[in-house]
Order: sequence, then C-alpha cells, then structure tokens
Amino acid sequence: MELDDGVVALGESPRAAARPTLTSSPHLAALCAAGTTHIYGDTADVGELGALITTGSGAIFREVDGNTANQPLVHKVIARYLDGPEPATWARRLRELAPHAGDRNVLVYAIVCARIGNDMAHAFAAGRAWQVSLQLHMGLGADAERSKRVGRLLRRMVPSGVVKVPFTPHHPHCFLIARDLEREGIPVNFTSTFSARQAVAAALLGDVTLTNIFMGRLNQGLRADLLGEHVDLEAQRALRRLRREPGVKTLLIVASVRDWQTFVRVAGCDVFTAPLDAVRSYLTQTEIPPAEVRSQLETSYADRLGIAADVLKALGAERIARLYDVEPTLVEFLIRLRKSPDYASLRDGDRLFTMFDRAGFGDVFYAPTTTEWTELRKSKLPDLASPLTKRLPLDTLYSLLADADFEKYQEEMDAQIEARVGS
Repeated sequence: MELDDGVVALGESPRAAARPTLTSSPHLAALCAAGTTHIYGDTADVGELGALITTGSGAIFREVDGNTANQPLVHKVIARYLDGPEPATWARRLRELAPHAGDRNVLVYAIVCARIGNDMAHAFAAGRAWQVSLQLHMGLGADAERSKRVGRLLRRMVPSGVVKVPFTPHHPHCFLIARDLEREGIPVNFTSTFSARQAVAAALLGDVTLTNIFMGRLNQGLRADLLGEHVDLEAQRALRRLRREPGVKTLLIVASVRDWQTFVRVAGCDVFTAPLDAVRSYLTQTEIPPAEVRSQLETSYADRLGIAADVLKALGAERIARLYDVEPTLVEFLIRLRKSPDYASLRDGDRLFTMFDRAGFGDVFYAPTTTEWTELRKSKLPDLASPLTKRLPLDTLYSLLADADFEKYQEEMDAQIEARVGS
C-alpha cells in the first residue's frame, strides 16, 4: 500500500552508521559465560546508552547487543524527535497519502519509535544485528488487524526491530496478534507479563521470540526480597522444559531490574534488560568479582522470598505462589490448544477466552469496568486494600496495572504529537 510505503520511508533515520570497535566487559562476559545470551539496555536515549557502554578509547561493550523501549522510556525522549521541521513534514505527507485516515497519531508515534530504533542500531550495531524492541501504540490493543499492520511497519522501518506486543488481559486476542506476527517472520517481545504461567502461555500460544518477567515491580509491590528473582528462575526453568517441544523457541527476559545484585542472583537466565543505572552499578561494584558469577538456574529462593508479613497476611501464600507455580493442567491445556486445528485458524479473542474459561483458566483474562480502570490508573503497583487486588490473580492484576500505566504515558505523548503536527 502507498500509505505503508510512505510511513516506512519516513521512519528511516538520517543518522550515519557509526563504526565503533567492540571490546569486552569482564562483568558482562561473566553473565554470558553463565548462560545469558543477550543483554539489553532499557532505554530509548542513544546518548544515555552510549555513555554507559562506550570506553575511554571509543570502543563499545560487545555484550550489550540491543535495547528495549516502552511508553515511559519513549516519553523521556519524544520531545527531541518532535522538535524541528520534520514532524510537520511527516504529518503533511501522511495527509497526502491518506487524507481521511484516523491513525495519524499512531503512525507518527510509530515513526518516532522507528527513528529511535534506527538511531540505536546505527550507533551501536558495529556489524551485529542490534536487537531493538519497540512497543506498539497502546491505542491499538482493541484492534488486532491494526496492531498487526503497525507491527509490520515497525519491522520494515527497523530491520533489526522486535515488536513489543503487550499482554492485555482485557483483550485476549493479544496472543493471536503475537502468533500471527511471528508466523510472518516478525519477532515479538510479549511484554506486560509478571508470572511463570504468563510466560508459558506466551511461549505456547504466541510462539514469541521473547517474553518478560517484570521482577522489580513484583518485589516492590509486595515488599519482598527475592520474590521477583524466584519467579524469574521458575519461569526460566519452565521455558527450558518447553523448548524441548517442537517449535518452542521463547527466551525469557529478566526485566524491571532494580539492583545490581539481581544480575548475580539470576545469572544464566536467557536475557537481561535493565535500566542503565542498574547496569552501571553492576559494572562498578567490587563485592562480586566476575570469576564468582555462576549460573543460578538450579537455585531456588522459595525459602527466602522475604515478603512483608502484612502483605503475606493480606494476600495469602497460595495466591502469591501462583506467580511462580505453573499448574501441570494449564500446560497440558495450552499444549493441546496450540496443536489444535481450531487454534491454528482462530481469529476471535472472545472465543479464545471461552476456551480458557471452559478449561478452568479464565482468570488469565479480565476486562475492567470504567470505574476499575480509573482505579488501576492510580499506580502501577497493587493497592492491597483494593477489591481488585483481593479478587484477581496477582499476575492478571499486575498486567492490567502495567497497561494502565503505559496508557497514561501514551495519552501524554499523543497530546504532544497533536500539538506539534496539528489536525
């Protein structure tokens, strides 16, 4: 389509590709030796990442081979991408190609994300396939076909790009969006995920390239010491078992890292994406030398979760355990569903919910009321006194909170785009 080709042309970055040499960081190399395959910076800021991974001689750390960007991170840099004459040119070109299109904010946002991704790749690829995860506009969640269309555009604009599809418990077709993009050869990072069972569902139903555990939010929200690390390790072990199944390839991202100790505590997990302050603290700490970093894939923190007593009393140990325990019956259901002709041709998210519900797993999904969305937008962490917290599975709740938080940032950026490019 002419509009799609036009958007792709606008997403190209004018930045010339740099040719830095690669060097190794002993601390990061120790993680790779323990089994980690990728280390990403959790940032949309080229300068910020360059300051971290560039040495005094101008070389960059080879172990950092990508970055991840979501709405809060793009929000930090979008003003500089909307500055200058180019955004008005984008809007004018979009009006020429599709005068009555209602997706202009969505497309401008995709162009900004593509510019970020290409700027990152041009600065740091150094001959490698720099993997940059770029999240779909949050306004696309209700429309599977529009989501897939913009996902295709992002991949065309950024050839090394990975499309971030958020898990939306209120839109079960998110699994179908991920599945269909992967079928087209477009790698997906299935995000807004918080539990081992969600990771298993992403692997078996979406066949996604990557999925996440936002472990720092688990520890912060439930005032725990090692709960997030334990969930990560249990999810990692579950995915390793599933990768024995034909066609299962999903890697786990340890996300929302808050402390440098996390790198050591879950060393060997497939992928890390971390805020740059956490990476910097790990690189500069002297407590654990690289030679002492070992794989923790056989480690259990079950007896050291350190959950605050009032949180444990309010939620109960069984509900918290559902973050890291995966019911064998759920795995069996997902494998059967994955292999069924019905799922292969499924296009209806409501029908997918019905399949889950009949199997006894309908609580993976939840569609909040308008009043409940207002409550969810107050904080990205659970309110222990809220009726929703008392009623919903914790992973479903956390995913809804993450999506509500991302939507707030999206709305602010849409307002910036509207103010910059006009109507």
